[in-house]
Formats: sequence, C-alpha cells, structure tokens
Amino acid sequence: MSKSIEKAVSTIHTIKKWMSFIVLILMVVIVGIAIVELGILLYVDLFDPTDGVLFLEIDALFRIFGFFFVILIGFELVETVEMYFRNNVIHAEVVLLVAVIAVSRKVILLDLEKYDPLAIIGLGIIIFSLGGCYWLIKMSFRNRVRA
Repeated sequence: MSKSIEKAVSTIHTIKKWMSFIVLILMVVIVGIAIVELGILLYVDLFDPTDGVLFLEIDALFRIFGFFFVILIGFELVETVEMYFRNNVIHAEVVLLVAVIAVSRKVILLDLEKYDPLAIIGLGIIIFSLGGCYWLIKMSFRNRVRA
C-alpha cells in the first residue's frame, strides 16, 4: 500500500512539473508577443503623420506606460513560475512584488474623476498593506541571514 501511494505521489509531482513547464513556456511566448506589440505601438504612435506632432500625446503616453507595466508584470510572473519550477516553492516576496507592480500600474493610470473617493482610499489602504507585507518579509529574511 505504501509503495503505491509513493508511486502515485511521484506521478502527480512529475505531472505538476510538466504543467508548470508548459505554463512557463506559454508565459514567455505571451511576454514576447507583448514586447513586439509594444514596439509596433510605439513606432506607430511616434511616426503617425496624421497628428503633425513628433512627440507623443498624453493619452498615447499613458497607454504606452500601461503597456510597459503589463510587460513588467509578465516578467515577474515568469520569474515566479520559474522559481516554482526549480524549487517547487512559491516565494511570497516575488508574488507581493507582482502585486505591488500591478497596483502601481493601476494608480499611475487612474483617472481620479471617474472614481468615488472611498474607492481611492481603499486603493491607498491596499498599497499600504502590500508595502507593509513586503517590508515584513524583507525584515524576516534579513533576520534569518543574521541568525
């Protein structure tokens, strides 16, 4: 009975590894496509002959910066899956960093006139909480290294 359970657990572990590898490959492909799309978007916006302006307008800048943040989030997610693939552990520090980047993207692209003040206060609380969690994790790692 014990051997069959060990074999089943081993098989499940192998399947999980392959599934993580497939997710990693797909995420790398998606991030690569996003980078190409960003390049095309930037080229089209910079060299648009219809607007008569060499520089980007503010709406285009917000769209491009939003795209940059999406790509940064993609990089961090790829790193998270890669760490899981290597160590079989999800690192809370990296997950929190992805959350901080995602919330930062939301704050930068936020149109204050469209949102209720209570929602903006809630977003501030989320930012403060994520920052506090990240700081606590960093402090715990620092204390572990000293010990």
